[in-house]
Amino acid sequence: MAVIKTLLVKTLMTNPLVIGKALLYRVLCALIILGSIQYQAFAAVLPEDRADFAFHSYEGDNSEFRGPSVLIRKQFANRASIWANYYVDMNSAASVDVETQGSAYTEERTEISGGIDFLHDRTLLSLSVTNSSENDYEADSIAFSLSQEFFGDLSTLSLSYSTGEDEVYQNVRDADRNIVDRTLEGEATHQRFSLGWTQIMTKSWILSLNAEASVDEGFLRNPYRSARALNNDNFTSIPELYPTTRNSQAYAIKSMYYLPYRAAIQLEYRVFNDSWDIEASNYQIKYIHPFGKHWITELRVRAYEQTQAEFYSDFLEFLPNEEQLQTLIRASDKELGTYDNITLGFALSYEVETKWLSWFDKVSVNFAYDRVSTSYDNFSDKRLGQAVNENDGRLFPIGTEPAFSFDADIVRMFLSFWY
Repeated sequence: MAVIKTLLVKTLMTNPLVIGKALLYRVLCALIILGSIQYQAFAAVLPEDRADFAFHSYEGDNSEFRGPSVLIRKQFANRASIWANYYVDMNSAASVDVETQGSAYTEERTEISGGIDFLHDRTLLSLSVTNSSENDYEADSIAFSLSQEFFGDLSTLSLSYSTGEDEVYQNVRDADRNIVDRTLEGEATHQRFSLGWTQIMTKSWILSLNAEASVDEGFLRNPYRSARALNNDNFTSIPELYPTTRNSQAYAIKSMYYLPYRAAIQLEYRVFNDSWDIEASNYQIKYIHPFGKHWITELRVRAYEQTQAEFYSDFLEFLPNEEQLQTLIRASDKELGTYDNITLGFALSYEVETKWLSWFDKVSVNFAYDRVSTSYDNFSDKRLGQAVNENDGRLFPIGTEPAFSFDADIVRMFLSFWY
């Protein structure tokens, strides 16, 4: 019972936009196991002592990202809990952007983060720091959050703020594609503010509302990416040029409902807009069901769509002059275009018999898989404009290539140990 209470209360105090899938998964599982919620028994609690060992993999658009992650958490005197996380991304990329604008590459990103939570009565204060490093990008951030319970622990207010600084570099490579140096292209700063309210509506229904505002300033583009500009009957590649500020807002509502037959369902809707004229929304539904004493399954579907940034274009219909190259805001990054995707996924969790591992309080084995299908409305597959047919002619005249789309597979596996 204590484990279930801890998981549920921790979720109620967490920003709905940033709840990790593993944590949310366990909370909904807790609702299934508990069957009903004794509200008066809840109080703010610290996360339990635990260790997670994970492996993640992403394959899509001729790119691969994979690597391990280790998370350790420990309580002290029932008043504080510290944690540390080590995460690695090993990236091998030959995406449509890489193929048409450069050569395939392999690199590695390492992220180290840690934090501490302080508990006082019904108030939880949290502080965390993160460092992310790769050969052409350095990022540091710090985050603060506060959660307070009200009205007999039926309501939870959460506030959070984070700030970060990035250094963006461009690698210099020799003829063999080995990195020999790097040049600083620019710096960027980021700020995030969020406000959340979670309400236990009935013994079977939890509702969460969240609002988030972001401010990004500085060098906000990818130094390797270029835009296409029409030059007579051909195209010329020119550097992209972004605004130096970006303000955004996001709002989300999430509902979690326990079903009478020990299952649970979660519905979520989120909207987003920013000063670059992008508007986006996503819908998600999850269904969780236990089998026997040890197995829990999850099925999920998510749909996402967005409109393009005001300065995005698949290609410019003219070649800018020297003055325009310095002042004309332009981008051909497909992630700033109009597109949509749908995600279908499932997860399995198995709780291991503690008699086999008696030195742990609990052990679980977890596996999750997602299939993501993405379609772009106004980003063309430029590889087809560069390809030739059997008569050495272009398969498609440049500028008439079909819209780009791709599928991606995402796998997550992890072991969790409570001690």
